[in-house]
Amino acid sequence: MTDMRTRGGVWLPMAAGALIIGLALVVFGLGRLHSPTGSPGGTRTGESPRAAAPLPRSAPVRIQVPAIGVSAPVLALGLNPDQTVQEPSLSQPSLTSWYRLGPAPGERGPAAFFGHIDTRASGPAVFYRLGQLTPGAQVRIARRDGVTAVFQITAVEQVPKSRFPTQRVYGMTAEPTIRLISCGGDFNRATGHYNDNIIAYGVLTGSTG
Repeated sequence: MTDMRTRGGVWLPMAAGALIIGLALVVFGLGRLHSPTGSPGGTRTGESPRAAAPLPRSAPVRIQVPAIGVSAPVLALGLNPDQTVQEPSLSQPSLTSWYRLGPAPGERGPAAFFGHIDTRASGPAVFYRLGQLTPGAQVRIARRDGVTAVFQITAVEQVPKSRFPTQRVYGMTAEPTIRLISCGGDFNRATGHYNDNIIAYGVLTGSTG
């Protein structure tokens, strides 16, 4: 499991076990049944749009990423009593999770969202096509206060879990940002995990509601 604490303005996952550096990552995609399509195999970046002003804190309830067919409820998860990160159940592969002890979507800083790539039982899961996402794509996050925060993807990268970019993903940002995280790359049958993570970065460009 992974114990994530804050230190020096960075959301730091402190322990690596069933999960990799970077919160609840390795567990996503146990038992690969299909080959994910569109994995970036590197980094894709685009122009950074002008960021919108931060919003008050409010929990997310649904995330939509039209470019990859995602429209999913969001679970607000934190830490277990043993300080490991709570994770979505593999029996609910269509759900995403938001790390509720970090920034909310629209607040200043990186709001982190996680999703399974696949499961043994379901096959493709909610973030199965995350590797197909490209800079410029829109992410819409409906919040509990009735406001929908609108983000634009600025970069997508695939990185080995052994070199997870902790500072880049969890370091405090001057503007409201999001991170969408799942597994990717080759599935290692010996370990039961994927070798890489796919990470999409976005910035708040507006809101409705």
